[in-house]
Amino acid sequence: MDNHNVEKAIVTTVNRAASSKIYTNNNLKEKNENSEEDLVKRAFENLRKLMPKDQLDHQDVIDLSNRAPERFYKFFWFNPKINSEQEERSYNILENHFKKGFCGVKVHSGIHLVKIPRDIMKLASFIQGYNKRFPLFIHFTPKFSAFGGISSKDIAQLAKSFPELPIIVGHAGLAMEFAIDFGLSLRQFKNIYFETSCSIPYALLTLVKTVGHQRLLFGSDAPVTNPLKLEIDKILSLPISNDQKQDIFYNNINSLI
Repeated sequence: MDNHNVEKAIVTTVNRAASSKIYTNNNLKEKNENSEEDLVKRAFENLRKLMPKDQLDHQDVIDLSNRAPERFYKFFWFNPKINSEQEERSYNILENHFKKGFCGVKVHSGIHLVKIPRDIMKLASFIQGYNKRFPLFIHFTPKFSAFGGISSKDIAQLAKSFPELPIIVGHAGLAMEFAIDFGLSLRQFKNIYFETSCSIPYALLTLVKTVGHQRLLFGSDAPVTNPLKLEIDKILSLPISNDQKQDIFYNNINSLI
């Protein structure tokens, strides 16, 4: 962070076991015997098997933020695909983390095969009821062989149902087509924000033109995907003013949380 002049960061945990074993040696050996679609399905099945059926441990986030509390905002990675027996305990865990200073929630639509808004109605209601300034960050996943994906219509339904809940669409510029669709379909919902990591620059420029730069939030997804410098350079390369870039890098998210 210091090397790249990053003053503050939003942090959440990662499932290291799942992230490192999504592709197994058996998958690679079977490549000639299975279709690419089967390999994709197998990879995500492996990932889901390695994900705890309960909630992830966030002690690593707490330990990190304790090193510089003024620099870190803690988000809880919540698994909404829980059965009725786990539900009360899961929401007690979430509330306890809010009391420990966590100020937002992330859901991963792909790993947990989350249907929006159906599977997160209770979660969204819980967050909005607890603190209207706590954002819900949704990892955007497009349609692929093992999952129906998330559409702009899905996000719009959620925003309509919870107009006071800040909703952040993660990786919103993953492709130009998605960014155009999101920008045109969701610009009327002022509680929706668009996070920039893993996006292509032209898609981000499209969002600037459709929803306005004030609703773009810089994100890096580091160290999981791209190097931090690459994500920073994407914003610097946009043909917009330095003031607009500063808003995307810092001011917008600082005002939101």
